[in-house]
Amino acid sequence: MIAIASEVHKGRCVLAMVEEAGKVKMLEPVECTREAWLQRLAELPPEAEIALEVSTSGYFVMSVLEEAGGRERAHWVHTVGVDSLRKQKSDRLDARRLARKLAANAADPLPEACFPPAAIRHLRWLARQRCRIARLRALTKNRLNSLLQMHGLRPPASLVSAAGRDWIRQQQLPEPVQQCFDQTLRLYDFLCLERETSEANLAAHAVQFPEIKLLATLPGIGHILAAVIWGEIGTLDRFPSADALVNATGMVSRLYQSGDVSIQGPITRQGSAWLRWALITAANCVRRSKSPLGQRYWRLRRCHKKPNVAKTAMAGSITRCVYGVLKHGEPFQAERWGRRSGKLEP
Repeated sequence: MIAIASEVHKGRCVLAMVEEAGKVKMLEPVECTREAWLQRLAELPPEAEIALEVSTSGYFVMSVLEEAGGRERAHWVHTVGVDSLRKQKSDRLDARRLARKLAANAADPLPEACFPPAAIRHLRWLARQRCRIARLRALTKNRLNSLLQMHGLRPPASLVSAAGRDWIRQQQLPEPVQQCFDQTLRLYDFLCLERETSEANLAAHAVQFPEIKLLATLPGIGHILAAVIWGEIGTLDRFPSADALVNATGMVSRLYQSGDVSIQGPITRQGSAWLRWALITAANCVRRSKSPLGQRYWRLRRCHKKPNVAKTAMAGSITRCVYGVLKHGEPFQAERWGRRSGKLEP
């Protein structure tokens, strides 16, 4: 196998190639542009395997490889931990080491990341953008309340409602504070409009995914969280079991074993932070309900578990329900998945 590895940066990419004889040689660097990469791909052997590191520029190069029809022979690799004990680091050394690892990929597989199809990537962008705008909107509203609290004012109604705005006009704030308040309020109104636009774009793109409608039947998950969850999962084929999906969320405890020593620590937090946030948000909603999943939260609390530990455990149960709904292609059934939240029934 001819293995080619690229150390990708926003300016240029350093290439190293391992030939069939096992000899490593450096190739001419290539600019990180679409035209330069398409020209270089035409010069490379058609059977060559290409490895790229997970990064923003690596994402761009992967999309170019997909456009050129080389997605099957491209590897998007997590380089963290590939050579954790190395004492020297340079672009040439990184490319050479990654090329050697790719050449031995059959015996020692590389830690590859998921590069989903274009439709899933677009859904992921739209879902994340909507959540980012909602976060900025919440921060802006909190800033408005903070400005009033610093001057001992408490609005009788919601600050952004019609009654709240009328009440604000009757107050006598210092001129600099009034200017900051008006500017922040205009920013809040702008973010409200942008959030509506983002939700409309997301809803129009999510029509083509029936999995989102299935996920929206789970307790605590609406159409926004369903789009975030499915956009981060991408495809269920890469998860052989529900436990594998839970591991991918990073909500399992760390484990250290050596001889007779076995230590469990906090959760690993390895995986998509957006997926973990969506599941924890769903758990926050479910714990207020009287569903079996919500009752599990209070059982854990009665067993002297901390609130965050109980919510994380309930989020893991929701993750297993997500796997069951997607695997069987059926809406959520409480008597099938919700009551035995720790395991999946066949």
